[in-house]
Amino acid sequence: MTKYWVIAAILGALGMAPAMAQSNCTPTLGHPPLARKGMLIAAINPTVAPIQYIDDDGNIIGLDVDLGNAIAARLCLKMDFQSTQFATMIPVLKEGRIDLIDSFMFYTPERASQVLMVPYGASTMSIVVQKKNTDAITGPEYFSGKPFAVELGTVDLKDAQTASEALQKAGKPPIDIHTFSTYADVLQALAAGQVDGAFIGTEQAFYYRKKGQDFFRIALTGYDPHAEALAFKDPALADAVVKAMNELHADGTFEKIFKPYGHCLLPGPYKVTTGPLPPPDCPPQSQ
Repeated sequence: MTKYWVIAAILGALGMAPAMAQSNCTPTLGHPPLARKGMLIAAINPTVAPIQYIDDDGNIIGLDVDLGNAIAARLCLKMDFQSTQFATMIPVLKEGRIDLIDSFMFYTPERASQVLMVPYGASTMSIVVQKKNTDAITGPEYFSGKPFAVELGTVDLKDAQTASEALQKAGKPPIDIHTFSTYADVLQALAAGQVDGAFIGTEQAFYYRKKGQDFFRIALTGYDPHAEALAFKDPALADAVVKAMNELHADGTFEKIFKPYGHCLLPGPYKVTTGPLPPPDCPPQSQ
C-alpha cells in the first residue's frame, strides 16, 4: 500500500478523505478523452455559498462539489476541482486543459452553441421577510409602495425592476427598491428593519437559516428559475457523464445531494441540449 493510500485511509476514517475513485471499480475512460488519466478535472469558481465556496480550512465545498464528486465516483475517477475565473472557463475547456465546467453555469443557447451543455438543475429566488410578517406572498408585487432589498447587478434586481414597472403601468405605487453589494448586506438591512422584504437566492436563504440567522421567514421559493448545466468539449466524455447522472438520479443519489441545499433538481432524463429550454418547473422547497 502506497503512502498516499495510507494517508487517504486515515483521512477517510476521520471523514475528511479527498474525492477519489472507488477502489473496487475500474475506469472505462482514459486519456483521451480525459485531460489526465484517472482524473476528472473540473473548473469551478468557489465564490457563491452554499453552491460552491471555500470553507475555513481552505477546502472547496458546496453543492457543485457534491455533484462532481458523485459523478466522478460513479465513473471510478478521482475528482480534481480547479478554481477558475468564470470568464475564462469556456476558453480553458475548449483548449482541453479541463474535462468539464461544474460551476453554477446558467444554460443559454449561446453557450450551448460553443460547448456541450447538460442541464441538471435550476437556480431560483426566494422572497424573505421578517419573521413577524405572516402574510401570504405570491410575488414581488406584494411590495408595491414598500422598501425591498436586492443584490446589485443581479437577476434579482432586474426582476424587481420589471415587477415595479408593471405595478406603475397598472396605476399602483412602484416598489421602493434598495440595492446592496451582497446577500449578507441584504439580510442585514432586513434585520435592521430598513426594508420590508428582499430577494435572495433560495439556496442562500436555506444556507443562512442553517447558520442560525432565524430573524427572517422564507415567504416564497422557486421564483424565476434559471437552468444551470455542466459543460463539456468531448462528446464521449459528455455521454459517459450523462449516463452516470441518469443512474444517480434513478437510485436517489441526486435527491439526497440537492434537497439539503433547497435547490431545484430537474427531473431528467439528462442529455446534451441545444437551443431554447422551457422554463424549469421548480416547486416550493420545504422549510
